[in-house]
Amino acid sequence: MMRFFERLVAVEIDSSASDEENLRLAAVALMFRALLVDGVVDAAEEVMIRRIVEDEFGLTPHEVDQLLADASASADAAPDLYGWIKLINGHYSHEEKCYLLEKLWQVVLADGVVDAHEASLMRKVAGLIYVSDRDSAEARRRALMA
Repeated sequence: MMRFFERLVAVEIDSSASDEENLRLAAVALMFRALLVDGVVDAAEEVMIRRIVEDEFGLTPHEVDQLLADASASADAAPDLYGWIKLINGHYSHEEKCYLLEKLWQVVLADGVVDAHEASLMRKVAGLIYVSDRDSAEARRRALMA
């Protein structure tokens, strides 16, 4: 499978950054939103985000740290999901969107608890990126098996 996350975006698009860099930022910012939505910053979820970024993007350790810092700041500052969603919908295939949901589920499931806010966020993201409940459930199943 292609390195999906190599194509991943910020709510505020950096016009000097490539589409790839902006998409990367958007995907990781969504992961941080999943981390923050339940009001608990769980270490296992933070570790999972770092692992996903390290595994998917082929970045140097410094670039990983910078992307994580930028995505965390974007997740804190963004009033909603729509800037990231617009980028994802404009650039991702259905398969890539399902893969993104799988990675988001890995973050949500990292602490072993899916709280109501996390479940709601996942339903919302799936709907906004036009992924069916069935495909979202399959992404969750794959995340559980990872």
